[in-house]
Amino acid sequence: MSTRHPGTGTGSRADVRVEEVGALRDGAALGTTPLTVLAGEPGCGRGTVLDRLAEELTPSAKVLVLRLAKLDRTLPYGAMFRLLVLLGGDRAEEEPARRSVLAMLARAGETTPTPETVAKIATAVFALLRVQTPLVVLVDDAQWLDEHTARLVSALLHRCTAETPISVVATVRTGAGDDLSESPALRGAFARLRASGRAKSRFLRPLSRAQSRSLLTGLVSALPNDGLVSELHTAARGNPAALTALVHGYRKAGALRIIDRTAYRVERVDRPVATEDHPLLLAVTEAGGGVREVAETMAMLCPLGTAAPGLAATALGWREDDLRAVLDRLVAERVLVRQHDGGHRFRVPAVRDALLTKIGPYASRSLAAQAVQAVWSGSASVSDPDLVLDWITQAGSLVDTRRAADELLENGKRVLFTDGAKAERWLHATLSWVTEPPARTVVLMLLSAAKALHYRAAEAGDCARQVLCKHLGHLEPAEAQELSVLFISGLAARGDLGELAEIAAGASPVLPDDPALMVINRAYALVLSHRWIEARDLLERARAVWTGSNHITADFGTMFLAACGVVLGDTSQLHTLIAHPELWRSGHLPQYNIEQRRFEVEMLLQLGELRQARRLITDAGMPLDQLPGANLFALNYLGGDWAEAMELARRTMLGGTDPARPLHCLLTHCAIRILGAQGRLARARALAADSRPAGIQHTIDHAESTVLGGLGDTEGADALLYSAARSADAGGYLLGTEDLWADLARSALARNKQREGEHWVRRSARTATQLDTARAHQNHYLARAAVHREPASARRAAAIARERREVPYESAMTLLRAGLAGHRPERSWTEAYELFGEVDAWYWRGRVRKLLRDNGFAGPGRTETTAENERLLAILVAEGLTNRQLAVVLETSEKSVEGKLSRLFSRTGYTSRVELAAAILTGDYLT
Repeated sequence: MSTRHPGTGTGSRADVRVEEVGALRDGAALGTTPLTVLAGEPGCGRGTVLDRLAEELTPSAKVLVLRLAKLDRTLPYGAMFRLLVLLGGDRAEEEPARRSVLAMLARAGETTPTPETVAKIATAVFALLRVQTPLVVLVDDAQWLDEHTARLVSALLHRCTAETPISVVATVRTGAGDDLSESPALRGAFARLRASGRAKSRFLRPLSRAQSRSLLTGLVSALPNDGLVSELHTAARGNPAALTALVHGYRKAGALRIIDRTAYRVERVDRPVATEDHPLLLAVTEAGGGVREVAETMAMLCPLGTAAPGLAATALGWREDDLRAVLDRLVAERVLVRQHDGGHRFRVPAVRDALLTKIGPYASRSLAAQAVQAVWSGSASVSDPDLVLDWITQAGSLVDTRRAADELLENGKRVLFTDGAKAERWLHATLSWVTEPPARTVVLMLLSAAKALHYRAAEAGDCARQVLCKHLGHLEPAEAQELSVLFISGLAARGDLGELAEIAAGASPVLPDDPALMVINRAYALVLSHRWIEARDLLERARAVWTGSNHITADFGTMFLAACGVVLGDTSQLHTLIAHPELWRSGHLPQYNIEQRRFEVEMLLQLGELRQARRLITDAGMPLDQLPGANLFALNYLGGDWAEAMELARRTMLGGTDPARPLHCLLTHCAIRILGAQGRLARARALAADSRPAGIQHTIDHAESTVLGGLGDTEGADALLYSAARSADAGGYLLGTEDLWADLARSALARNKQREGEHWVRRSARTATQLDTARAHQNHYLARAAVHREPASARRAAAIARERREVPYESAMTLLRAGLAGHRPERSWTEAYELFGEVDAWYWRGRVRKLLRDNGFAGPGRTETTAENERLLAILVAEGLTNRQLAVVLETSEKSVEGKLSRLFSRTGYTSRVELAAAILTGDYLT
């Protein structure tokens, strides 16, 4: 059975506090404890909990809500006046008594209340309240309750009985100056009520990581990935107000991006924080007495521990004792936390970050320089050495620039491969202090490499342009070649087709005029313009020119020529390189050897040769973390770990496409296939629309045609198939057409176009002969089996699929088609059903299950069938499909769909499509 979790994934603060709301609701409904005090940090969501509590209690009780502010403390009986006004005069017979009590309060407020007066007023007020029971009074920010009203609390609530159920739920802000300790009357009332068992307290704790995830999901209307959850949960320290403000800040700064309904942190944007409305920040920015200045200064210096107060006092020109007094106030306001060693930290890191953004540029530089000098002199230390390097970048010329440049350069090299953001930040700062051309060339090359390594091709190209234009004379030919490739990649990433065309024509004012380099650069520009045939022909014609050049230029030529062969249908050069690694001229150099193995693995993965790619990885002793994201995606896509594959696909797309790697373009069409196979049809189409401008056209069209076919749009699917064929022919592509010709053959057959079908079979045969891969051969056999009705061809295709069971999806599709072509349908479909299950291909699993049932074959049991049918239905509902579309996809009637939906909602407890979609999005839907 599925268990519904109310509120999961809806995103409001009350929803993530659902257990707390439930406990308060049950306690108030029972009426056994007249007073419950709910305490919590500023911004923890006390008010929103009361809002939801009011909603849930209103159907069964009269609910009055009092929201208090600091000024309410100054008006005697002010809160009681407001309560009686809220109580209303809707009962005419009670209006005289209510007016009499209001007058009594007005007179009593002019004098100090005596016990007799308190008892008299409590009796009169209780008489008004008890006739409207069950009554629940919700008081927000009860720390602002005036003393006169507070004196009535105990007397009133001690009068409550089972016959006159009155409950009060009051929230108080945790923090000196704001809690019950500052109201003697309220503190005394609470103590007396608790002693008699009539009061209890609860603390609203910070959100757990799971609750933060749920809140984030609602705020961004997408599933946040683990990295984003961890970063924001840590920065907000589980504080809902801080978390909400952070999301707004990230969005405003472009630091949050949604890909395939999943939210990610854009790492290249420095942490943006917009927490202006958070109570803790307001406690700083709206306070006088230099509180804001001290808080901002400590935001910069607090990592220096016990040395920070003295340095802050010096920076502000204060006496240290005076500054420590303000620090004590910030601790009392719960902005700061005093640590065991005597240092301080900010209770909510996001508040510190917000304060850092408010420091002016000169003050920021000055404080950073002071921090650096303290560390360099040994008078202070920090636990994170990288923080000192960031201070150096902020301080600029206010510190010893020679030492600063040396440290930043050394550490920029250290993190070059592991942390692109830091490497760029530190190397950029180094540039401002390095003026000698040779040294500047080194820094610019490192900066280009950092950007390129971390998939910032456009920015890497900009750096490369600077070096090529201003420092070409300081470069070796091999260095000039590498920078030329980075520069051309940057143009492609920016979509600068005009300059790419100039380079392809051999006319570039930026690139070196060395003949060999010119050939390679022209060829690369042609490749990135998808002019593969021209690139191959150029490289073949000028082979003698580039093979006689430096090792790097020669190897780029070898690589580009082999890649052209794979794309255009000649894999011989690739397999020669794999068999004879000595053909790589720079293979003896470790950094180039790794890149060459990566290239070979990538080409094999594009061809679907998973087993050979894995063997090459093992033989080369290559750790998987050395492979680019697109390669890791392909390994998981082919191998059947689709959850990991989609995570890698989204991360790769988040970083932007790498025009130097064709697999980046083919990655998208595989991701579309995954989504379509799982029934996520709307997401698949959205991804196709987003990716079409940048992708290899025929692969995107082909993948989307399958999705349209699933939606019943046969005409649209056929149109995309023809579009894919035209695009492939225009570019000379054979790569990515292996199953295209087979699908076109089946389409022709469905339209009774036998001769057309035979044409596509011939195309399929040529592709299989040229590529000579298992994928190409099995699709050729499937095309023959369908068009020529050859059982032997279906048997051959199925045999290849069974041999390739390590590629579950492609094998399952082949077995499905082989069964349709007449090859042992029951066995083929049963095997396909199992393989589709390995990758959670719910759409195709449902199709196979229906085939087994319609043909009278044994299928899965009733329980399994029901669960899988409901999961697929839930996924399709989450995709926004109408009942008519659901009927088409499920191959049933709209009336049947209505019945299925009714049973699904009844069994799971979800009450709407929105709730069901949220559960599917967050993974909370359970079968």
